[in-house]
Amino acid sequence: MKQILLVSAVYFAFAGAALAADAVVTEPTSDLAPAGFVWAGGYVGLHVGYGRGNGNAVDLDDSFFDESIGQTHDVDTEGFVGGVQAGHNWQTGSFVYGLEADIGYLGLDGVNEILDEPDNYGSAKLGLYGDLTARLGFAADRLLIYVKGGVAATRYDVTFGDINDINGTLDGNSSESRSGGRVGYTIGGGVELALSEKWTTKLEYQYFDFGTVGLTDIQGDKAEVDIDAHTIKVGLNYRF
Repeated sequence: MKQILLVSAVYFAFAGAALAADAVVTEPTSDLAPAGFVWAGGYVGLHVGYGRGNGNAVDLDDSFFDESIGQTHDVDTEGFVGGVQAGHNWQTGSFVYGLEADIGYLGLDGVNEILDEPDNYGSAKLGLYGDLTARLGFAADRLLIYVKGGVAATRYDVTFGDINDINGTLDGNSSESRSGGRVGYTIGGGVELALSEKWTTKLEYQYFDFGTVGLTDIQGDKAEVDIDAHTIKVGLNYRF
């Protein structure tokens, strides 16, 4: 709840900052976009927000977690996200469609360590990310309601395995760490409000699915980890 309230506070701060910036260079009566606001055109901006995700590991045999086939060990990840975006809109009547690209950082990480039986360990982390999405929306003057979807990629680090019963550390014979890049998909939606002819602000939800990472320990035992994330972001755009 604290994170959501913080994101909301940042959202309204963005809106206030944009209105203040526009007031410096325009007459007060022109701050608001006119009736029949035109959304077509290019834009750039930035976003910040909060995310939660999962790194869910499933034992594919009876040895990776030294228990049974299908045994799971889940890691919840969370953290703040941020980045920049750029895109272009086209408009036909009240329908707005376009393309948007994001580049940023998913600062989501988490650890789940269980020292008692079944004494499992897991950690997961997401880092740099980017996406390219198509947007489709309905405009009611200065308000745009939209959905989006496309391809996404991220940098990840995961470690899963058993805890050594003797010294309480990660068992090197029954664990593996993997890191690298993953490509997946993203879907989401949001609302965007025109504060003026040049500035818009948005509140957006986005889901990321980065697929499955395979793990194999030195004994040949296998597991797989599903990686996903949910984010809520606020953004500020400048229109060309």
